[in-house]
Amino acid sequence: MFNFRSLPEFEKWIIMGFIIGIGIGVFTIIVTLLLEFFKDLFLIDILHLFLPEPLRPEFSYKINIFLPLIVGLGGLISGILVYKIAPEAAGGGIDYAIYAYHNVGKMRKRISLVELLSSTVLLGSGGSAGDLGPMGLIGASIASSLSEIFHLTPEDIRKAISIGIGSGVAAIFKAPIGGALLSAEILYKRDFEPEVILPSMIASATSYSIYGLYVGFQPIFGIYPYSFSPLRLPFYAILGAIIGLLSILFVKIYSSITLFFKKLKIPKFIKPAIGGLIAGGLMIFFPELIGTGYGWDYVLEQGDFKLINTYGISLILFLIIMSIAKILSSSLSIGSGGSGGIEAPAFEVGGLVGAAVGEVFHILFPAIVPVVAPFVIIGILTMFGAPAKAPVSVMIIVTEMTNSLQLLPGEMVAVAIAYVISGKYSLYPAQYNTRKESPVHKSEYEVPVMEKLKIADCKIDDIKIYLHDNVGNAIRVMTENQLNSLPVVDSNNTFIGIVYLRDIENQKSSDTVFKYITFGSPYVSTTSSLEHALEIMSRNKARWIPVVENNKLIGIVTIDSVFDAYERESKNIKSNNV
Repeated sequence: MFNFRSLPEFEKWIIMGFIIGIGIGVFTIIVTLLLEFFKDLFLIDILHLFLPEPLRPEFSYKINIFLPLIVGLGGLISGILVYKIAPEAAGGGIDYAIYAYHNVGKMRKRISLVELLSSTVLLGSGGSAGDLGPMGLIGASIASSLSEIFHLTPEDIRKAISIGIGSGVAAIFKAPIGGALLSAEILYKRDFEPEVILPSMIASATSYSIYGLYVGFQPIFGIYPYSFSPLRLPFYAILGAIIGLLSILFVKIYSSITLFFKKLKIPKFIKPAIGGLIAGGLMIFFPELIGTGYGWDYVLEQGDFKLINTYGISLILFLIIMSIAKILSSSLSIGSGGSGGIEAPAFEVGGLVGAAVGEVFHILFPAIVPVVAPFVIIGILTMFGAPAKAPVSVMIIVTEMTNSLQLLPGEMVAVAIAYVISGKYSLYPAQYNTRKESPVHKSEYEVPVMEKLKIADCKIDDIKIYLHDNVGNAIRVMTENQLNSLPVVDSNNTFIGIVYLRDIENQKSSDTVFKYITFGSPYVSTTSSLEHALEIMSRNKARWIPVVENNKLIGIVTIDSVFDAYERESKNIKSNNV
């Protein structure tokens, strides 16, 4: 097999990006097919339940007491698959992928297949969860497995995990740019992993293209038809503040229910069935809680509230009650160990709150807020961006999911405020605050690399000019080496000083360089640190520095040589941490 390790970094990741993207794109299609199969089996054939879908808001439901049993059965099947074969697939999906990136460095090959089956069964039977989390975990597992097959380094396998997360999200969301950024942002609460962005761009574009060939390239929310109004910005700020507080509540409820089920002294594979039964009990009266909720997101965006049975309660109050009910039902479905994503429930919670807030402002200021659609969409994505700690990615995703820039200013305001208010509370406990705290990078910060490395670790170039050489020869040596100055030595190789191009370029070629030497120039020895060398170069605005031992010139070290040595050492540190 071709040795990918021998390729330069960028070329290697361009090729691997295409390979990872193809694998994830194909798996995303399989996820969609299996999910449709199980939905037809459980919800339509058995329960005769027809839920709204994006761009197709059709709904037919009659109260069915068997609904909790079907949701519980899906949880049981999911629990058996997960806890008997791959426990890593339990819960939200993306959180384990983040954990694997920081702490394990690779993922077992079986995870993608177990997650594929367990999540589609749970979602297809009505479990209150989403497909984004499973697709992120599947993408990470596929990318890790492909990297191992092609014998990449442990550091590269780790990098592939984050690329896989973003590429899976890019396909299922039809958001290739946002997915690429998410792969770098989702790993931390307040930081990025910049080196994964380029390969993730290739992988995300590829997975999106392959998935789009099957489902089409229509944006998730359709083409947003309304214009932006700056008069609504204060309203979006208020929405962001509300969602910031709600994000804290969401994380606390989700974490508490997850902890409760972890402490429950029963076989683990039964826990998702119990969570499904309880969630199913809520769904009997509130069918909006069933499944991913994408269809209801679309209904809310369209303002088609006649499909929602409010049981005589005012619409605004009912939407708020439903948002809390969705938090509970999804926390039960996923926190119990069921295999499904927490992201789609967050979308629906945000959409419900956005619709409620939008309806309030529509009543108060109908001319400024003629429709609730912008509040619904901004609410959906803000409720993900804040507790997922991914505000930048979400700002891009909103433009891709609506095929419009009209919501971008409002989303920027709302998600920034919600992100700040939500603070430390995250849907992903495996996230670290910054790169400095991650085990992947910790040793880079514990021992300052530039202080540790010495000049002897760099490439030292034997470039110099002699005391009695002429100006013409000095200019020739400078030109050949692309330098603006040279060290000057005598016949015994004793370092005398430096001659600068600016001092000799207008002089006679036959003049000796001795007349133009700058004496007392600073230098370093082979035992000097790179940090010390950089300080001198920075202070003197130089691109190189003389290396001198016992008054004898050893050579020169360029700033490029310093950074090459730093890069080599950083890679060694990362490899040793794997």
